[in-house]
Amino acid sequence: MSNTSTSADPAITALRIALERAGHDLAEMLVERVELENQSDYIVVRYNPLDAEDFKREEEMSTSYSATLQEAGWQAALDLGSLVLVPNIPPRDTGPDTYIASWSIAIDCAVNNQGAADQARERQLDLGITEALWDVTDAAGRSTQVLTQDPDLS
Repeated sequence: MSNTSTSADPAITALRIALERAGHDLAEMLVERVELENQSDYIVVRYNPLDAEDFKREEEMSTSYSATLQEAGWQAALDLGSLVLVPNIPPRDTGPDTYIASWSIAIDCAVNNQGAADQARERQLDLGITEALWDVTDAAGRSTQVLTQDPDLS
């Protein structure tokens, strides 16, 4: 496990910009990427006040940071009380115009998870599929769902 924070990291830069635009004092927080081998990276945002007396506001600030990040597109930001955890961050060398997309389709009348997975796999190659729901994650780790439709095939 490697724990680093650098200004050259596009995800950290994007998080810090979102927090600063919402009025948070960047001098009073730590924003760090945690890289795990063979797993998704995550970012930790912690309140780190200049005055030790202000640590009593840690939970309040964590909640505020989490709300700010969720509004700015990091819906998965978790308020853990003493820190905010932002999971599933792409690697630091992911280009700014790079997106990761995974797709899903609705399966009706499946009897269990395996049956649903089997049906999804069969339909994945079906040229008659006219729409798909994509989970799209940008280079900074913000995720959203996008529905695509092909009007020529519907």
